[in-house]
Amino acid sequence: MTRSNQLRRSGTRLQRQGALWFQQTRRAGETFVEESRVASTTFAGDMKAAGNKLVTEWTRSAEGLRKALLKEAFDWQKLVIQTRDAYVDAAKERIAGLEAQAVNTRKALKPEVVEATVLESTRELLAKAESLVDERIDKTKTPKKAPARAKAKPRKAKAAATKADAPIRNYDQLTAKDVVARVQRLSGPQATAVLDYERSRKKRATVIRAVEKRLAAAS
Repeated sequence: MTRSNQLRRSGTRLQRQGALWFQQTRRAGETFVEESRVASTTFAGDMKAAGNKLVTEWTRSAEGLRKALLKEAFDWQKLVIQTRDAYVDAAKERIAGLEAQAVNTRKALKPEVVEATVLESTRELLAKAESLVDERIDKTKTPKKAPARAKAKPRKAKAAATKADAPIRNYDQLTAKDVVARVQRLSGPQATAVLDYERSRKKRATVIRAVEKRLAAAS
């Protein structure tokens, strides 16, 4: 085999190898392009689905957040209104109480009211003092000496008559405080009898004043 034949055969083999490499490379390129296109299409679809899902979830979350914010805002508004109304009612009640107190204070500070209050207190103190004095006098009174035997019977008869005339049982043994306490339960005629009996005997001012007050209230 001559050198030219060898060269020709070698060139043919190289040409075949080149053509085969070209064909394989082209098929590989076509396969890559096709697979890339399919992958790109799938990727684009997946990305689109993922994007749509993301938008849906975000929209749902945003709507939930909006509703929650609206609810909280409504609750806060309701709380503020209730608190404001409570403060307003409390303030009105406090102002009304202060106004009533001011009116009562003005009435109490009127000269005639002050004078009447002082006089009433003074009268009560004097009545109490007189009652204490009467009680003290009743306790410290010395008993009378026993009468002579010859005159004993007439005095007993007189004592019996006096006892019968007493408007209340054991009246002469009662203190002024006891009589005043019982006067309030007496009828008009009974109170009049007590007044006459007291004026004709012990003449205790507290008893007379209490009976007069009872009769004035009954009239």
